[in-house]
Amino acid sequence: MLRIGLTGGIACGKSRVRRQLAAAGFGTLDLDAVAHEMIAPGGPAYPDVVAAFGRGILAADGTVDRKVLGARVFADAAARAELNALVHPRVRDEEARRAAAHRAAGGRVFVTDAALLVEAGFHLRFDRLVVVDCEGGEQLRRLVARDRIEEAAARARIAAQMPAAEKRRFAHIVLDASGSLEATDLEARRLVDMLLARADPPPHPIPTEAAVQAALHHGPAEGPRGLDPVRFATGVGAAGGMEMEALKRFLVPPFEGPWFAAASEPDGRSAGPEALAVVIGLWALMRRGLDTEFTASAMFTAAYLTHRDDERTAGACLLSLAAARLGAGLRAGEDERRSWTAAAETWARHAVPSWSHAVVDGALRDPPDRAGAREAAHRAGVDPRVADGLLACVTAGLDAPATPAVDEAARALRRGAPLVS
Repeated sequence: MLRIGLTGGIACGKSRVRRQLAAAGFGTLDLDAVAHEMIAPGGPAYPDVVAAFGRGILAADGTVDRKVLGARVFADAAARAELNALVHPRVRDEEARRAAAHRAAGGRVFVTDAALLVEAGFHLRFDRLVVVDCEGGEQLRRLVARDRIEEAAARARIAAQMPAAEKRRFAHIVLDASGSLEATDLEARRLVDMLLARADPPPHPIPTEAAVQAALHHGPAEGPRGLDPVRFATGVGAAGGMEMEALKRFLVPPFEGPWFAAASEPDGRSAGPEALAVVIGLWALMRRGLDTEFTASAMFTAAYLTHRDDERTAGACLLSLAAARLGAGLRAGEDERRSWTAAAETWARHAVPSWSHAVVDGALRDPPDRAGAREAAHRAGVDPRVADGLLACVTAGLDAPATPAVDEAARALRRGAPLVS
C-alpha cells in the first residue's frame, strides 16, 4: 500500500484535495483532528495532559481549551516538548492502526493530511509527499475570507509558516490549487490517477547485514556537522526512521531552532552530505526498495539539515542511488544511470559533479576500480572513504572486522527502516 503525506500552506486547499482523494476510495486521515481526539475527554492523552498542565487549561465543559494550552506551549519550548511527548506517540499509533485497517481491507493508497509534516521533520515516514500550493495573492484572499480577519493578520499567519517555495522543495508532487474550485477538483482527480499508477510497490531486495556492516566500517568516520554515518544510523534506529528533529540533536555545535533552519554554509574543510550518502541509500533500500524518487528525496532532506551546497547535494544524491542498487546486489545499465542523474539533479537543482560520476563508475566496474574511485574523490577534496563505503556494498564482508559500534549501528539502521508500505 502506498503511504502519502499531504501538506500545504494555510488556506491553500489541502483539505479540499483530501476530500477528493477520499471520494476516490483512498484511505484518508486528518492528523490534526486525531491530535484533538487524543486530548478530548475520554481520549488516551487527556488525563496525562491535564496532570501535566493543570486544570487551568480546561474550559467550563471539561474540554481542553486549545487556545489556553496553545498560549502556554507557544511561549515555552520545554512545555511544548512535554506536550508533544504526551500526544504525538498516541497520534502516531492511531495513524498506524487506521492505515493497517485500510491495507487489510484491500486499500491501495492511504493519505495522511497534516499541515506541518515538513516543519516537524517526519515527511520521510511516507512513500510520497504531496504539497498543495496556491499563488500568494490568492492564498491571502482566501485566508481573509475564510477566517474573517484583517489582511495584516492574515499576512502575519502566512509569514509564520515555512515559505511555500521552501516547502515545495521537499515535494514529490506539487498540486497547484490557485484556480477555481472546479480546477482544483480536476487537479485532484489527476492526482488520483498518478498515485494509483505508483501504488504497486517497487522491487524490494533487502541488503545483507554484511553489506551494511561493511559500508559503515569502510565508509567515512566523520560526517557533516558531527553527524557521522554511525551516529546517523544510531539516531535513525532510536527514532524509528529519518525523523529530522531527532537527527538535528546530533549536530555540532548544537542547534535549538527548527531542523530546516540548522544548515550552515560549507567551509570547504568539513565533511559534506556525501559522507552520509551510502548509509542513506541502504536505509532507503530497506525502507522502500529500489525507489529512485524516495531515495533521492531522503538524501536531499539529510543534506538540507546540514548544508546549503547544491553541487555537493547532487553528488550525494547520485551516490545514495548507486548505494541502494549495489546494496541490493545489482548492477546498473546506462538507462538506470541516466535516471539516477536526472533524479539527483532535479532534487538538488544542480548538475551532478564529475567526481561523483567517477566514484560511481569505479564502483560499478567489474572488477571494481577502487583506486580510481578513491583518486576521483581525493582530487575533488572529498574524503576517499566515501568511495570505500560505496565499494564495500559490492565486496561486503570480505575484510570488514566486526566491531561493537558498527554492529549496533547496522542493527539500528534496520530498526529505523520499518516496512510500512
